[in-house]
Amino acid sequence: WRALSSAQDTMDPTLEAIKQKRLAELGGQPGGMPQSAEEQEAQAARAEAEAERRGAALAALMDPKARERLSRIALVKPEKAQALENMLLQAAQRGQLGGKVTEDALIKMLEQINGGGGEGGGGRGGPKIEMKRRNIMDDDDW
Repeated sequence: WRALSSAQDTMDPTLEAIKQKRLAELGGQPGGMPQSAEEQEAQAARAEAEAERRGAALAALMDPKARERLSRIALVKPEKAQALENMLLQAAQRGQLGGKVTEDALIKMLEQINGGGGEGGGGRGGPKIEMKRRNIMDDDDW
C-alpha cells in the first residue's frame, strides 16, 4: 500500500501539470470549461469593441440607402448579411472600392453571394422548374 502511495506522490506533479495544461486549453475554447466572471466580461468587451469597429468601418464604406438595405437583409438572413459585410470589408482592405458603396452595388454583391442570381427562376433565386405532363386523353386515341 505504501509503495502505491509513494508512486502516486512521484507522479502527482507531472499529472497535475498535465491536468492544468488541459484545463487551460479547454478554458479558452467555446463549450469548454466555464470561465471566470472577469474573463467572460473581458471577452464580451472585446466582442463588443470588435462589433463597434466593424460597424463604424461599414458605415464609412456605404451610403445610407445601402446601409438600410443591409440592415433589412440582416433581419431576414443574418448569414447573408454577414457574408456581405465580410465581402465589403475585404474589398475595402484590398482597395477595390472606388467610393461609397451604393444600393445597386450592394445588390450586385448580393447576387454574387447567391451564386449569380439572375438566370431563370423569375427572380426568386432558384432554377426554373419546368413541368412536363403526359397527355393521357389524346384526341387521336378515340
